[in-house]
Amino acid sequence: MDYFGRDQLNELFAVNAAPAVSIYMETHRTGAEVAAQPLRLRAAIDEARTILSRDGTSEADDVLAPLESLIGDADFWRYQAEGLALFASPHFGRLYRLPVPMSDLVVVGPSFHTRPLIEFLQAPERFWVLSVTQKEVRMWEGTVSELAPVNLATVPASLQEALGTEVVSDRLNLRSSRGGGAAPIFHGHGAGKDDTKQELEKFFRAVDSGVRELLADEIGPIILAAVDYYHPIYQGISKLENLAAEGIVGNVGGWDEARIHSAAWPIAQESVERKLEVALALWESSFGRGKTESDLSAVARLAIAGRIRLLLTERERTVWGRLDRSTGEVEFIREGGSDPDGEAVDLLDELAELTIQYGGRALELPGDRLPVQTGVAAVLR
Repeated sequence: MDYFGRDQLNELFAVNAAPAVSIYMETHRTGAEVAAQPLRLRAAIDEARTILSRDGTSEADDVLAPLESLIGDADFWRYQAEGLALFASPHFGRLYRLPVPMSDLVVVGPSFHTRPLIEFLQAPERFWVLSVTQKEVRMWEGTVSELAPVNLATVPASLQEALGTEVVSDRLNLRSSRGGGAAPIFHGHGAGKDDTKQELEKFFRAVDSGVRELLADEIGPIILAAVDYYHPIYQGISKLENLAAEGIVGNVGGWDEARIHSAAWPIAQESVERKLEVALALWESSFGRGKTESDLSAVARLAIAGRIRLLLTERERTVWGRLDRSTGEVEFIREGGSDPDGEAVDLLDELAELTIQYGGRALELPGDRLPVQTGVAAVLR
């Protein structure tokens, strides 16, 4: 599967060689739909050619030829995921197989159409599962479809490595409590409960520090996997800003990666919902201070000036037009429907791209959750 992340998105942003052709397709690994996929790509390329012909573009054949070569490529179609994104412009081409379905779409313009990918990156692009026992610390990096082990170069591999203490057996065992649950019994060579908890806290701080160094620039959720009484202790000492509030309870050392992924993915997805809630709360507080804008023309001028901190756009809504990137002036063509011509852009796509390029954040919401009716809501710096 072709990895797609923020670096790849920024690469697409940087291409301004028109005509820029963007094609999205839902793809399938098995079933009757597989045989039809080359024909669907042919139809998408024909649609792009039709849009280009309206402007009399002489470079259409050169731009579309690399895409056409994929139609009869049996090896290419043999390895598909749930979605496919293709990008072509003069002297540039990229394709990405994506682990989520993509709605079929063809856009031709002065720059690539990236809104579906921005929405894709709203999901937990990557997350991590941190398994902690006294004898072993392990970590996996996860995506929507898979889990892979991580080399813990900066993270102590055990309590013994972290503290220089030999672990003969777990110093915390469980016994049945009268309440029907499990309560920890603290064991140690003369050590009391407080001593053993302090030892665990030191161990967890060493692990936490190593994870912060290892994942310094990452924003995806980190999910703790540990026995139940470890969770409140670790949460209490952790300085990881992206440590998930919920974790996996239990020792996952004997689990296979599919089982760990199955337990972690719903927790990772919850981080998206929390992100949207925080964004909407920021809109509400900023609205009361006069730090918001929802008129599309005004938002365009603010985006060009780099003044947007957060941009919320309506999912599956398109507003076709033209945007002058030097002045921010907007020309509206129509709302909805397919790409009207090779010079038009989806204005909501352009505003999201500009916001991200100037260091802001762009998120998509369903129409019934967007706080305005215009399709665009901006929180200003």
